[in-house]
Amino acid sequence: MHTEAITKKELVPALIGAGICLFFSRSSLLVLFFLLPLGFLAFRYGYRVAWCAVLLVIAGNTFIALGTTLSRGFALTGTTLWGVFYFAAVSALFVWIIAPPASSPIKACGTIRLVIGSSLSAVILMLMLFRTMTSPGFLEHVTAISNSVAARQAGADVVQTALLAEVTPEITLNFIRTTVFRGGALVSSVLLFFLCRQLSFILARLFARNKALGISFQEVNSLLIFRVHPMLIWVLSASLLLAVITSQANLEIPALVLWNILILCGILYLAQGIGILQFFLARPTVTPFLKLLLSILFVVLILSPGINVVLFGGVVLLGIAENWVPFRVPKSNGPPSTPEAGRDTGI
Repeated sequence: MHTEAITKKELVPALIGAGICLFFSRSSLLVLFFLLPLGFLAFRYGYRVAWCAVLLVIAGNTFIALGTTLSRGFALTGTTLWGVFYFAAVSALFVWIIAPPASSPIKACGTIRLVIGSSLSAVILMLMLFRTMTSPGFLEHVTAISNSVAARQAGADVVQTALLAEVTPEITLNFIRTTVFRGGALVSSVLLFFLCRQLSFILARLFARNKALGISFQEVNSLLIFRVHPMLIWVLSASLLLAVITSQANLEIPALVLWNILILCGILYLAQGIGILQFFLARPTVTPFLKLLLSILFVVLILSPGINVVLFGGVVLLGIAENWVPFRVPKSNGPPSTPEAGRDTGI
């Protein structure tokens, strides 16, 4: 962060944003959007205010979580400490993705920071869930939840009740373990960061009042020029083949690693596909109102179950297709002035 002390003018929005973030994190309806205030501060005021809010949020959440546990007479457990650590890590990683400090040791575009931050968040999430699922009493807790759901559904629907009776706690645990450790944690982290990033930017633009945002336009639109290395298509193909082979051979650890590599490749091609869509939206013929409308529509489709799967699949295929079809070729009325002018930037 900047070496100068933060001013009172910067501290006020940081305190307000931190308070809203903590409120969202404790709300059952708005918990998925607890990162929005931090993203808004980053886009609207810059990294100094955003990082000040992160420190306040981490301190506030730690005090609330530990204070609530101790005040109720409960002993501090690994699950509680893991929850505090995960909240702090996710908050810091999200702001680092959007607005890294000027002294950040990692110099990379926003898309690469999104991939790195999501991967670190997924690793922490998997470790936390592994610690929770192996703790004493967790199976009994899942059993109690299953019995409660079955009791509420009893007599409502014979077929549904029979299906719920077949879902044992062991089956539930195996499903959670398979989903989370085979790419589910990585996908959820990317979706959380990406959606909060886009919604934060939209809110910052709406409340900017013709003032400059705290982040440059080029950094916000890093997907516009993002391209994966052409060799990644071979990594994608090899990981898909080896993931199927290791799964059939019951090699659990290699299969988990390969499935996460496969998901990571898919996310990179998803980012490339979104960059292609942004490229076409950036054309002068597309009005600002239409850009905003299409951006909101894209977010709504992402949040729509069933439709989002088809949408993601289509965008991934679009990104893969750019290996052979140059979608992002700018229109030119003549030859470039230098040989380098017509060359694409690869990342």
